Amino acid sequence: MKPLDDLRIVESINMVFLNTGSRRTNPYSNNKRGSSISWRIYNSVPPKTWGILAIIVTIWFLTIVLVVEENPTIKKEVLTDIQREENIIKGKIKRGRLRAKEWLKHHLVDEDSDIQASDALDKQHEWDLTQLEDLALRTGPGDTLIHVIFSTDCSPYQQWQSYQFFVSALRIRQPGRVTQIASGCTEEEKQSLIEWHSKHIQPLSLRFELHLTPHFSSVKDANGKATDTEYEFFNKPFGLLHWMENSLGIDPETQTPWKHDTIIALLDPDQLLIRPITGYFESPNDIFRGGDSSGGENVDSNLSLFENKPTFVVRHGHPASQEYGYRNAWTKYSPVAGFDSPATKVTTTEALRSYALGPPYIATARDMYSIAVNWAAFVPEVHTLFPELLAEMYAFSIATAHLKLPHQLMASLMVSDTSTSGAGDDGGGEGWKLVDVIPGDDVCSFAMNSLDTEKYPLPNVLHFCHRYGVGDKDFFAKKKLPTDFFTCESPLLAEPSLDIGSGKYKYKKPPFLDKKVEYSAVVEKREAFMICASIGFLNEAALFYKKKHCDEDTANTTKELSLHDLPE
Repeated sequence: MKPLDDLRIVESINMVFLNTGSRRTNPYSNNKRGSSISWRIYNSVPPKTWGILAIIVTIWFLTIVLVVEENPTIKKEVLTDIQREENIIKGKIKRGRLRAKEWLKHHLVDEDSDIQASDALDKQHEWDLTQLEDLALRTGPGDTLIHVIFSTDCSPYQQWQSYQFFVSALRIRQPGRVTQIASGCTEEEKQSLIEWHSKHIQPLSLRFELHLTPHFSSVKDANGKATDTEYEFFNKPFGLLHWMENSLGIDPETQTPWKHDTIIALLDPDQLLIRPITGYFESPNDIFRGGDSSGGENVDSNLSLFENKPTFVVRHGHPASQEYGYRNAWTKYSPVAGFDSPATKVTTTEALRSYALGPPYIATARDMYSIAVNWAAFVPEVHTLFPELLAEMYAFSIATAHLKLPHQLMASLMVSDTSTSGAGDDGGGEGWKLVDVIPGDDVCSFAMNSLDTEKYPLPNVLHFCHRYGVGDKDFFAKKKLPTDFFTCESPLLAEPSLDIGSGKYKYKKPPFLDKKVEYSAVVEKREAFMICASIGFLNEAALFYKKKHCDEDTANTTKELSLHDLPE
């Protein structure tokens, strides 16, 4: 979206963020009155001149009207042209192309207070966006184009994850577009997914989109050889590539995306957004990671690129990602890129400092397309050599190293693995330092009822890909959540004890195992945070769903669903 030039629209957008119940002011608006060319031209022309011009235009217009009225042939042609133009505009409005623009035009005749009041009438829930808010969120800081994407299959298991992803993006006011890339749908699944998205996702924001791809069962390796290897995560590299070539758009002459400087953030559907992802890392709470040149171990680094401040901006040639703990294991398979590839020449220190990475992956569209092409080329052979879960992540590291695109590794993008094993009590490469400072007596209540980053600094993403437990019964595992959770009939999740994380329960009892697994107070707090945040948000998201799609008398709002007791 181009920057808004109309000063009244900009002021209206800024005021909406201040006064419509949004949790915070609009952090993305940098526009100031008097800075536009049109405003400077207006001030440079004397008022008397404007008056003379207005009289001339009025006389000219009245003359045309008289000529048209006196000549039936001309009048008929003019009316035909006007009617044709009106039909075109109506068609565009019907297709949604001018919906936001026409809405603003209709309301800007009123005072700003009236605009805000009228715009807020449709809000049924504090998470809902007004149309002005939705318009303001089309770009990020400095009018940066942002596109957050996540890849799924077409199963009900990933459908509920997709819904929570979109709703979490809605809750935190994630700027830019958000797109689900769904791969391998049957015709029946495709139709069902389109209907679900149209009914439950699209009304939340005009920026929320769906992209469908084929099934990637038979793919080609780096040498062009076809392989029939089945691997459930082929959809990530091949889905990304399909979306970029068929939706984002590639210039056939330059082989680069049309909007090459768009910030692309690739995440997983089981990642709950807590803070917006913009490609700008300039908060005191952003934790940078780097490699110690002496031993090659990852340590917190004081990255000083601009004005001696720890800050980093994603740009061409400079992507960023979350640090993951697989270290340099990927280098064993780097020859798939060619024995002379730069990926085969990466040192251990470089591998740990720049390439031990995972989602969120953040890069410009130009860099992400180059990565996608090579990622898709390398992943079949990597999976053949290493038929395990992490094959696609290893292939991503190989692709970035092959392209000489070292990533700024971040710790604060995600929390997921609560274990201190192999990572140290400081939280290793994840953002646990931010969680560990929350008082133990408050951690569960805060995580379940607030997740307010103004109270406690938090990572950008909660990745609930493990099994979490505290004490005898408090437990969360995504694979045990019923796939029909976001329905009118499904009960809500049973709430955990609010004192977990306080140090009283330094153990967990996994479902159907008559034994306790003991751990430290640090791990107890982290496990409690993951359980309480996941259950708290999913219950809120379910209530949000029920408010929009269920009768108040029949919606099931009982909190009785215990994942600990459900069958595997």
